[in-house]
Amino acid sequence: TGGGGVAGAGADSDGEDAMRSFDFGNDGLGDPGDCTVVDLAVSPEKIDLLTDLARTFNDSDDARVDGGCVFIRPQSKSSGLGAQLLAEGWDESVEGPRPVVWSPASAAWGAILDQRLTEQGEAPIAGEGTPFMLTPLVIAMPEPMAEALGYPEEPVGWADVLELASSRQGWGAFGHPEWGPFRLGKTNPNFSTSGLSALIAQSYAATGKTDGLTSEDLADQAVIDFATGVESAVVHYGDTTLTFLNNLYRADQRGNSLTYASAVAVEEKSVIDYNRGNPDGVLQPGEEPRPPRVPLVAIYPEEGTLYSDNPFFVLDAEWVDDVEREGAERFGDFVQEPGNQERVLEFGFRPGN
Repeated sequence: TGGGGVAGAGADSDGEDAMRSFDFGNDGLGDPGDCTVVDLAVSPEKIDLLTDLARTFNDSDDARVDGGCVFIRPQSKSSGLGAQLLAEGWDESVEGPRPVVWSPASAAWGAILDQRLTEQGEAPIAGEGTPFMLTPLVIAMPEPMAEALGYPEEPVGWADVLELASSRQGWGAFGHPEWGPFRLGKTNPNFSTSGLSALIAQSYAATGKTDGLTSEDLADQAVIDFATGVESAVVHYGDTTLTFLNNLYRADQRGNSLTYASAVAVEEKSVIDYNRGNPDGVLQPGEEPRPPRVPLVAIYPEEGTLYSDNPFFVLDAEWVDDVEREGAERFGDFVQEPGNQERVLEFGFRPGN
């Protein structure tokens, strides 16, 4: 999840300058020369990793296709925005080139895209996809607050979030009135994978199910009341976790992170990045990570959780030609190689295999 789009202002309207202003990753990949460019739209939290893998691939024999070569070029695009653009129309002068490969944070977005296209009378273009790497949804909480709840010795879940959200005493019930009420941060499920996963997870928690959620379940008054109770604690509601965690990090540097937010639903990888001092998961050139004063704890909800599987969708779209498809499939095989699956660990993910 996170921002994509034109980097910098003043781009001309003729498209060429607008394209040049678009940010393809952090470090650049050089000039593709005469190679066929295979564009990837990937969720921002993995742009550094995929740029790194693309650089290695582009210099390898795997990039030689049909007497020529392909050049893998990732661009950052939030998952929900990618789904929206692919369903409603992708303006290349603003958003960069239409992708050959789309890699949102979760396969759920592929299902959403194909459903939207089907409802519009169009053919689906995502399909199943191939998982690249995994990261579970967690409830991130400042370490002192998690310890006040007895975690990890005592299990914590969405029901505890509801209880805290409903408590008039707030953190006073746990001996810390100075922390004030329980403050929950959430992200927009229309754009953010963690926001979408949290919405699904709390719905399952309300029903006591682990699969087979139905529209009848969602219409049950007890489930509605559970959701209303959780949402009542939301005091910070951002579009994406990257924006939210940047704000939390700034609050931490001012010494007031414990009164900014009590918990936020994010992916495990985001907690790792935050605790490394890289809250948005993307290090700009010259940026030095500085660990926060108060680290976050990743709480794995006792009711269960969802995994973001970071699929590779080689799009079955009219703008994708045979050479691009071949190059995309080769890169998909490349990232599944054991050595490259081990590399995902360095970036805070779990291997997809």
